[in-house]
Amino acid sequence: MKKISILLMSFTIISCSTSNQTSLESLNTQRLTAFSNLEGTWILKNVLMGDAMDAPCGFMNEGKVKEMNVTFTSEKVAETDRIHMYGQSSVNGFMGGYTILSYDADTKTGKIKFESLVSTKMASVDSAFMDCENRYFSYLEIAEDFKIENGKLQLSKTYSLANGDTGSSPFDNRYNNVLYFDKK
Repeated sequence: MKKISILLMSFTIISCSTSNQTSLESLNTQRLTAFSNLEGTWILKNVLMGDAMDAPCGFMNEGKVKEMNVTFTSEKVAETDRIHMYGQSSVNGFMGGYTILSYDADTKTGKIKFESLVSTKMASVDSAFMDCENRYFSYLEIAEDFKIENGKLQLSKTYSLANGDTGSSPFDNRYNNVLYFDKK
């Protein structure tokens, strides 16, 4: 009886260990798929701010700023799980790291975490371009969700309205900030 109990406990431990290992392998495969789909340069096309769609630096500035982009690489940042990224905003170049936390290949959506970005320190004579850059950096750094489909990337953050009060809000009880990119 004692041998059977030990055998059953051993089998249970092995089964749990194998199922955990399998799900970790699945997660790694999913993350590798996400890295593969995300890798490359993405050009910022539009910005959604709650209920308003805007050009990267506002409609009045369209075509007057550098092409805003982000490039996701497959290079690891030092000895971490973070992956190197870099890009161009309306004025300055930037770099940083990101980690893919999860990815669902069926829905082509996932969770992502960005580390603080560092940038060059050039200034623009037009303060609107600096404001645009600050908006781009802040939206990029706080993005939590991503979707990749048909050569398009969405990076977003969803916010809940204060106290869950929808009042006359067109957003129900939440709103989104979304950066829309096209693959270069």
